[in-house]
Amino acid sequence: MARISPAEHRRIVVAVTDCDESMHATAVSAQLVAQKGELVFVHVLEVPLEFPLDAPAPPGEEAARRRARELLARCEAAADRYGVTSRRALRRRHTAGPAILEVAEQVGASLVVIAGEQRFARSGRVRLGTTATHVLKHATCRVMVISAEQAAAVAATAKVA
Repeated sequence: MARISPAEHRRIVVAVTDCDESMHATAVSAQLVAQKGELVFVHVLEVPLEFPLDAPAPPGEEAARRRARELLARCEAAADRYGVTSRRALRRRHTAGPAILEVAEQVGASLVVIAGEQRFARSGRVRLGTTATHVLKHATCRVMVISAEQAAAVAATAKVA
């Protein structure tokens, strides 16, 4: 497996949700871009399929939009602590995967970082969620999946050190 060096990534798209793994993905991405590039944080408000995207917002979406803006602001603040410039993208789509890739294409990302819940099938193979799977299958750039287990292991190591 090829190692990723910080010098090769000038623009990284970080897909974030309101979970600890997303904040870990933010930290890892900030270290990869190494003050020489930019992070683009993307959060997708997923609209149920029964609601058209151009229709008025379904009940509760304004509260979700407010929480998403707060999340993106936390991610930008974390990037700022690493001395990395960043910007945010809030998208409203039926599914998150295509929206994440749309942002990656628009900004010319060299890497997409996404938090994925790592599960194992009976066969012992890793199973990822639908968003991570879509991004891995359709991205035109590299993709890094940060799992809950990785985030927990790094946090435990940091506490020991």
